[in-house]
Amino acid sequence: MEVLKQGGNAVDAAVAAEWVLGVVEPQASGIGGGGLFLFYDIGTRRILSFDGSVKAPAKAFPKMFLEKNGKPLPYQAERNTGGLPVGVPGLLKLTEEVHAKYGTHKFPFAKLMEPAIRLAEAGTEVSATLARAVRENAERLTLLDPEGTVFFEKGVSIGEGKKISQPELAKALRLIQAKGAEAFYEGVIAKSIVRAVRKNVYREGLLSERDLEDYTIAARDPIHATYQGYDLFSAGPPVDGGVMLFRGLNLLSRFGIPGFGQVAETYHLLGETQKIAFSDRSGVADPDLFDIPLEELLSDAWAQDRASTFKFDQVLKSEEMKVVGPQKGKNRAGSSIIVVDPQGNIAILAATLGDAFGSALKVPGYGFFLNDLLTDFVADPASVKDPQSAELISGGQRPRGSEVPVFIFKNGKPSMLLNAYGPDDPAVVLLNVIVQKIDLGASCSGAVTFPRLLVQGKALRMESGLYGREMIRLKLALLGHDIEKEDPIGFAQMVCFEEGSDRIEGESDPRASGEAAGF
Repeated sequence: MEVLKQGGNAVDAAVAAEWVLGVVEPQASGIGGGGLFLFYDIGTRRILSFDGSVKAPAKAFPKMFLEKNGKPLPYQAERNTGGLPVGVPGLLKLTEEVHAKYGTHKFPFAKLMEPAIRLAEAGTEVSATLARAVRENAERLTLLDPEGTVFFEKGVSIGEGKKISQPELAKALRLIQAKGAEAFYEGVIAKSIVRAVRKNVYREGLLSERDLEDYTIAARDPIHATYQGYDLFSAGPPVDGGVMLFRGLNLLSRFGIPGFGQVAETYHLLGETQKIAFSDRSGVADPDLFDIPLEELLSDAWAQDRASTFKFDQVLKSEEMKVVGPQKGKNRAGSSIIVVDPQGNIAILAATLGDAFGSALKVPGYGFFLNDLLTDFVADPASVKDPQSAELISGGQRPRGSEVPVFIFKNGKPSMLLNAYGPDDPAVVLLNVIVQKIDLGASCSGAVTFPRLLVQGKALRMESGLYGREMIRLKLALLGHDIEKEDPIGFAQMVCFEEGSDRIEGESDPRASGEAAGF
């Protein structure tokens, strides 16, 4: 906020905020991970998308996650831990390069790191989110750092409200502040990263200094869809969040939301839409290495064909669905920043380490965690028929991510901005939010806070606010839904522009520890 008050723009503020989040929520994002940057340039009226997702090391190969007996490593504390799942981090280069092109001269990149450095040195209070992440990942964290970290006291995980400082992280940020991203990708930090990945106490990885030196971000064309008179834009492949969300909305547009008088029917439609739209993600991959049939994936012909499988009076059976792609763990974490500046520029920065604390591998002497995002590839090549499939890891390939930053315009002007993160599919979270806002007329706050539902396997999972409505549960059960309770279902952020005025409303999900602010 201070960056904006002092004349910085949306890019400046988003970059500064991300470095602060890397200190106060080190389990979610940071310089050891990847990210996406979606930017609306008010001067040109263009939407720009930049891809800073991680890349697989050059020596990565399809069978790298198999044990000696040929079976895939178990996910939790095995495949997602140590040096093996670490991809080449992209967040630092992403923010540096986007800022160089679209930030202001008033706030050099180095200056934007200063608030984060001061916090790391002086210390911050542990949030409930961080305390919970430390408890849930204590085994992984202590496995790789047996002597303990700043997150433990005498072998016990820190509690909420405890103040901790991170001098090693401050040291890394100071070095980057002085020498730029080069210190990370080519200098002493690069050497320490490679040493940590290849010589840690648990599971060695494949990352090399050359991998770091060769890393590049990519400018991508945003993808576009229409829904109920709105224009929607999001990041395209290699992330699939926007594609999945737009497919879901395309399907819903074939039916229309039943409305307030038919609540159970609305949730049946939402649940079955998720099954149909999100079941097959195989068409989304790294566009630098594979041809992506985007027009086909987002086409009306696809939606019309899949809509014909929908049944109003019963659920689709599992054998009728095609489920493709790796199943991600429930430990997923990330950060989300949405900024609108006084001039009208807009930035959404989505960043992640993958699972909470990423690979749980902290770079000695520099205090930041490395991602585990290579687990987004299929671990068992035998489960994939095509040996050339994009589901299989190869050198230099970006994994398919699930981030879903979204700009929604109406009549050529910004109307809504959204992002989602957390352990559940972000596209599912935003499908819930958008239906509440656009179809059911909820306020910005109401759309974010309203209870959500998620289809996972054969189960229709509902947050407590929906699960507690017995009549709705009964009607859905009669249609064949296997209903379970789950809290929470993802975390969302939303900004709404009031039509016909300059009023802007922001809402950060109360399910998480974020907040909205303005001036």
